[in-house]
Amino acid sequence: MSCDIKLLYEKFLEIKRMGWIESKRKGSTGVGYTFEELLNKPEENFPIPDFNGIEIKTCRKYTRRDIHLFTCTPDGDYLFPIKRIVKILGYPDKVLKDSKIFNLSFSGDKYTDIGIFKKGKIIVNRKEKKLDFFVIKNDGRIVNIYTSWSFEMLEEKLNLKLKYLARIIADSKRINDIEYFNYRKIKFYKLKDFDTFISLIENGYIQVCFNIGIFRDGNRKGKIHDRGVGFSINEKDINLLYDEINIE
Repeated sequence: MSCDIKLLYEKFLEIKRMGWIESKRKGSTGVGYTFEELLNKPEENFPIPDFNGIEIKTCRKYTRRDIHLFTCTPDGDYLFPIKRIVKILGYPDKVLKDSKIFNLSFSGDKYTDIGIFKKGKIIVNRKEKKLDFFVIKNDGRIVNIYTSWSFEMLEEKLNLKLKYLARIIADSKRINDIEYFNYRKIKFYKLKDFDTFISLIENGYIQVCFNIGIFRDGNRKGKIHDRGVGFSINEKDINLLYDEINIE
């Protein structure tokens, strides 16, 4: 792995020496997409690291935000947990008001309101080795969601994609409504361990984010558009999950 880290570092230095580079895509994902294009890496959605076992996370300087770790659909006790969650907990889409969506984040240290009458949180069930999505009504009655993630599934996801991480910071500017990037800094990290990951969920540092929308047009108009259930951590807390690798 040290050879792969060195290789990515050398490629980063080559890109850094290029100076300001026109974004190859508009929008928030342009900074990462442009860097990966310069690596000659094709865009893909496979659950594997971006570069020789190293996951690359790129952001604009001064933009402090959550780092998306991975997406993992709950297994739970039923075949279609996402449809069930939308049916029970969803709320009307702003455009197609007859269709429900569900876009909320939950943590393990406190409840998050779900509309007016319900609230939910993530429970770490160490005895059964799983995370439970726990929902109650405001009067304390449990809402049976039957949604969970097994430790085994989460550990497999984490070790497959995120054992090694590279964080890349870029300066950004606009000229005539065109964005340009100057890739300035790179840091490398190694994952601590799975138990640390679970503890960070339990203590509220890692969020579980439901991103369930609908298709607003086309042949699938009004049907569920499941963009996944993501696990994320704030950038300022990255050293709680990872040890930084000194490459000097």
